[in-house]
Amino acid sequence: MNKFFKKILIGALCASALTLSACETKPVKGDKNWVDYSTNGSVTLNLDYQGKDFYTDGIGQFELKTAIDGDTAHFTPLVDKGNIGTMKARFFGIDTPESTGKVQEYGKAASNYTKDQLYEANEHGTIVVSSAQDTYGAPEPDSTGSRYVSLVWINLTKKNAAKSELQLLNLMIVMEGLSWVKNVQAMPQYSETFYAAQAQAEKYKLNLHSGEPDPDFNFGAYEDVSLIDIKKEIQASLDDPDHENKYNNAKIRFQGSVAGFINHILYIQDYVLYDNDDPSQGGEYCGINVFVGMSDISSKYTKINTYVQICGLAQYTENYGFQVTDTQGRFPVGSATSENDAKVLYTPDQNAETEHSLTVRDYTLDQLNQIATQKNPYNLETLNCRTRIVDANGEPAQLTVSKCYVSDSTSKEVTLNFEGAEFSCYIPFNYKGDASRPNYRWVEKSDFEGQKFTLVGAYVYHKTQSGKITFQIVPNGQNDLVWVQ
Repeated sequence: MNKFFKKILIGALCASALTLSACETKPVKGDKNWVDYSTNGSVTLNLDYQGKDFYTDGIGQFELKTAIDGDTAHFTPLVDKGNIGTMKARFFGIDTPESTGKVQEYGKAASNYTKDQLYEANEHGTIVVSSAQDTYGAPEPDSTGSRYVSLVWINLTKKNAAKSELQLLNLMIVMEGLSWVKNVQAMPQYSETFYAAQAQAEKYKLNLHSGEPDPDFNFGAYEDVSLIDIKKEIQASLDDPDHENKYNNAKIRFQGSVAGFINHILYIQDYVLYDNDDPSQGGEYCGINVFVGMSDISSKYTKINTYVQICGLAQYTENYGFQVTDTQGRFPVGSATSENDAKVLYTPDQNAETEHSLTVRDYTLDQLNQIATQKNPYNLETLNCRTRIVDANGEPAQLTVSKCYVSDSTSKEVTLNFEGAEFSCYIPFNYKGDASRPNYRWVEKSDFEGQKFTLVGAYVYHKTQSGKITFQIVPNGQNDLVWVQ
């Protein structure tokens, strides 16, 4: 985790602590009326986890891959006999306020608490995940088909802790007053304890039960900003992890052209003049990614080269850098009824005749390698912009796949590395590159490795599990990643 993100997380936790200290009924150490339901034996792990494979046994030991929000995380199994890979967990029995596609009061506090516990357990202790069942057996995915309803058991200080030394994180979150209890019927033996923990949090007026406004929630109005102003702050924060981005947690309104729409993320790009009154002073390309939430939005907002206005909450994310979120429900199918709704300012045809018309950024392999590896300062000239790899003649370059990684058996998200490239290609959609076999989905390493492709897509920021900042090109669809036969 970089220093700046740690500073944000610690600040949020401190603010939450200050709020609690203001409540006269806050539990104190030694309070005989306070019950720690996570350690008093009310809820215990009854299945052994050592050597077990979650995908076949319904329980296993994991490393943290990504902490998403208060009740969702992605894990990497330590035992994976089927080589399935990343497990996406939706925490059993709880429903924390939203903090990603939609942002609600105490959502960030819940997210920070969960992340803090998981980071600590991952680094110094133990993480075990079990499915919502009493016996060994293959778990069933939830209604999305890609996530598993999970009980997350942790020990913060001991590696390979005994099952009796593990606490249920789901229950700890409820105890902190950071979640409501929901859908506990699958494990009725835990139901009474979960509701007792919620009642105790209500009694002590903790967090979302406090009746007080969330001190970390932005209740203010949207401010109009330029993508170039945002880019300057992103640049400063990457170059100096201690820099405090003035737009972090700000509600912003901005404009730009759609450079891609992939995996629920809009990539917005614009060319911004340094001086609107004097174009001879030049300008620069800049962009931002916008997480629109898991709900579908109208295609009128997602077509490349559509010029749009968007309102949202700007904030840091670990894996995707600085982005805009809290846009869920702000993409009306019809006309905007509020200045806070997204608007189509120019359709693709209309935008082709304006100064905002989308420009594809062309780079040779060597040029983009130089950009991708530059540090102190980082080179952000094409970040979140539509980017194409070309040869010396300006024609689409043919890139040879040297390595292919397929994430798991359900989503089959693919990452490609190319010979001589310092960036990768991320494919989050069903890839069908062979026109002669239109129903064949490319999902195996053998489908990709050694094959040649041309590539265009959004050039994006990505932080790996180890904390390394890398860059990827994400194609917008089949036509952006073309197999060269």
